Amino acid sequence: MTTPPAPLWLAKNPRAKRDLPFGRDQQFVVNPNGIPELLEELGQCPAHRVTPLHALPGLAGRLGVGEVRVKDESQRFGFGAFKALGGVIAVYNVLSGAVGNAYHSQTTFAALMRNEHPEVTADYVFTTASSGNHGRSVAAGAKLFGNRCVIFLPKFTSADKEAAIRARGAEVIRVNGDYDTAVAECRKQAEANGWTIISDTSWEGYDSIPRSVMRGYTVLVEEIIQQWRPGPTHVFVQAGVGGLAAAVFGYLWARYEPRPTFIVVEPESADCWFQSNLAGKPALASGNADTVMGGLACREISPVTWPVIGLAADWFMTIEEDGVLPARRLFAKPMPSDSGETDPAITSGPSGCAGLAGLLRACTDDSAFKALGLGKGSRVLLINSEGDLGEPLA
Repeated sequence: MTTPPAPLWLAKNPRAKRDLPFGRDQQFVVNPNGIPELLEELGQCPAHRVTPLHALPGLAGRLGVGEVRVKDESQRFGFGAFKALGGVIAVYNVLSGAVGNAYHSQTTFAALMRNEHPEVTADYVFTTASSGNHGRSVAAGAKLFGNRCVIFLPKFTSADKEAAIRARGAEVIRVNGDYDTAVAECRKQAEANGWTIISDTSWEGYDSIPRSVMRGYTVLVEEIIQQWRPGPTHVFVQAGVGGLAAAVFGYLWARYEPRPTFIVVEPESADCWFQSNLAGKPALASGNADTVMGGLACREISPVTWPVIGLAADWFMTIEEDGVLPARRLFAKPMPSDSGETDPAITSGPSGCAGLAGLLRACTDDSAFKALGLGKGSRVLLINSEGDLGEPLA
């Protein structure tokens, strides 16, 4: 019996080789060394807690897979998104590096929170362009260590997200354009004013800080490894510019043998990774990135992530806009399992539930289900990357 062809919204990665070692090019992007120690150091921050990894047996039974588990980043650092890790760790790395260069000695997270080296750190002004979550993270990091922060927001960012950034002490500059326009304006003003950009996307000559941001994200993956034995066989991760997907795929690739099957999930209008896979190199999205999934509204990838995602992602898929709300509702109001028990309710935003929307689409299409190798023996990992963040569940 022949296997039906995969649907047009699902594309296999011809470069992915499951026996490919995690090499130097990958370690340059996502360095797995020292992450357990970083997780311990984060314990010095009073706001840090390990986020839960929820088991959803009812959903797994409904979809015909063995297990579904969701890493719930809606509870990260008390502000509701995985990006808290990236911005906070990147700001910390800049300041600790400055102290190290000044005194040729290491400092600690706690020492910087106590402002023990103001002669080195006080003049730093941090800035970034963001659709909301990353900006809040950078603002939180700057506030934690007592530094000024300026955030550039694209036109579509909600008033609630702007208010959340201002609540963390940052100044906000609205840009009359999309995310890429905000990035350009941020770069222009940072160069003119001598500010330090903490961006989660890279460009020519700028990749050290985006790699530092991704290093922060690997903390949540280390938590998953400690929370789940034997771990996932399939990983659905939503991708904007690629920072989260690269951190998750890269760290699991480095730690597991054999590694899981990796699937990138994107909105149809912001399919820069889907198009890059087809082109075999970084390429622009086919649409204008006009999507309710604001955290994924990106027209181009972060180039520094290509050596990981471009070689490790086994499949790339897109999801439709009308798949978002059902996924959010399913997280928020789960159905009971066959045993009568109900899965835990999870608060998720439009971008946060994108991985679940991808899994639902794959599991309701027979050809996609078979192509991805899903079945009763599958253990599926999802990342709830954000809570509702003031966006009501209609």
